[in-house]
Amino acid sequence: MDNRFIIAALGAGIGAAATYITSKVSNTPVKKRKKTSDGDEGISEEEVNKMHLDSDDIQPIDTTNMWTQPSAAPSSSSSVSTADPFAKDKTNIDTMQQEQIFDEQMNRTMLYYGEENFKKIRGAFIIVVGLGGVGGAAAHVLLRSGVKKIRLIDPDLVTISSLNRNVLAQRKDVGRSKVEMMKSYFAAICPEVEVEAFQTFFTGDLAPQLLGGKPDYVLDCIDNTETKVQLLTYCHQNGLPVMSSFGAGSSSDPTKINICDLAFTFGCPFGKEVRRLLRVNGITSGIPCVYSTETHRKKLIPLTEEEKELLKTQVKSTLRVRTLGVSMPIPTIFGSTMGNACLNALVGLPLVLEEEKRAPPAMGEYNKMLKVITKMEQVVFHTSPLLVRKMIDSTTLRYLVDEVYGGCSGVSGENKQTLTTRRWRPELPLAPSNIVVLTCKEAEAHERQTSPVQERYSAEVVAKIDQILSQVADVSPSAGSINNLDQASMKETNKKIDQANQQRGQERRKNSRTDNLVKKGTEKDSIEENGNNNNNNETIIETTSTSSNSNTQEEN
Repeated sequence: MDNRFIIAALGAGIGAAATYITSKVSNTPVKKRKKTSDGDEGISEEEVNKMHLDSDDIQPIDTTNMWTQPSAAPSSSSSVSTADPFAKDKTNIDTMQQEQIFDEQMNRTMLYYGEENFKKIRGAFIIVVGLGGVGGAAAHVLLRSGVKKIRLIDPDLVTISSLNRNVLAQRKDVGRSKVEMMKSYFAAICPEVEVEAFQTFFTGDLAPQLLGGKPDYVLDCIDNTETKVQLLTYCHQNGLPVMSSFGAGSSSDPTKINICDLAFTFGCPFGKEVRRLLRVNGITSGIPCVYSTETHRKKLIPLTEEEKELLKTQVKSTLRVRTLGVSMPIPTIFGSTMGNACLNALVGLPLVLEEEKRAPPAMGEYNKMLKVITKMEQVVFHTSPLLVRKMIDSTTLRYLVDEVYGGCSGVSGENKQTLTTRRWRPELPLAPSNIVVLTCKEAEAHERQTSPVQERYSAEVVAKIDQILSQVADVSPSAGSINNLDQASMKETNKKIDQANQQRGQERRKNSRTDNLVKKGTEKDSIEENGNNNNNNETIIETTSTSSNSNTQEEN
């Protein structure tokens, strides 16, 4: 045999063995060899697959923890191994237990409410009726807070015009059912929360089915008065905890959004109609409501002829035809407020109702106080009103009454609805640090005496008020701090102003007397002139009479 054939056979055998060993070590599929420049193709992939060799002969090497430097131009689908020491440290959620993922996702909520309270949230079943801008935001808050189950009820589809206020909808969702769209997004955000979707109108007849299952809370986010009243009436009569949202349209000031009992709501035209209809059903209170006290400046868009015809032929009265402009943040704030109040109710945190809030009186009360103290300063201490208003204003009095004295009398500590203010030490000039808050009765006794306060009040009262006023900075409403003003200069200024007032009064009285004298002189001149005119008339008459007599004598 020719040596060339022997060498070729040995080379082919050695190449096949090397290929098999390489494939077993790298644990990768064998690639078909390309034709060499010499024309030798080597062993094909098909021939390797036909080999029946024992797979246990060579154990594969574990390469899961090996890192290989990526090629210079990696493909778009390739990714760096997780063991890459230079790659970003990411948590591989695929290898974590589902419960651990959920606990980490709810970590901040659990820290805020506490472990025991979070268990109450985790076991809650909430129903949200209406998935507009308000209902969608409320359901979103509850989902991310980790409630057990949410039931979504809404008949509408996602429209282009609703994208400005829907918290999750995108353009690709236009035409989809709102409840199904929200359910799909909720599953991606927190799959541990069970979500039920009902695409239907809410009616009183369907209430037992739609509101069944003993929900812990029902959130009313319906924008139709008739349907809203049916829902609220059913919940109230059947003992289901319910919270209602009034109109969020035509509002733009988030600071005017409040939450309180139905009986204390005001200012919302939509809520006014709801209250009227609920009163017909015998319901006047017991339902927390989210509403805005802002004056509604926007009106419903007038109906077109086509919409009027649609209104005549619509089968269900729950269909909404007329629309109202909406600012995007307001419905979201309404819904977030409802979701937050619902969570607080679940864990037992008391709902801060509007009538329970400690709010200062309206500025009108302090304006009245300012007028009273200005008048008393002018009468008792002869202080110019101009100087009083330079030292204090209504905001200064509100600060003193509400924050410094805590809404109580500085002398007796009584908490009266009607309080007033007076100068504390008569020997010192008027300033914020020299004003005491008193009841009206105490103020009358205080202003009747001008002796030092040590002679009128006990040492304890004087020390208490002095301690309170020592923390007050004398800040002028217009000129800034007046702490550095000298008392003598203040008194001198007071004296100059009083002298100027007296001088102006004297000038007015002098001018008044002059006017009277001028008036009297004018009247006297008028009388004399009238007398002269009468004398002239008599002379003329006498002359005429004399001439007449002369003419008569001549004729005779």
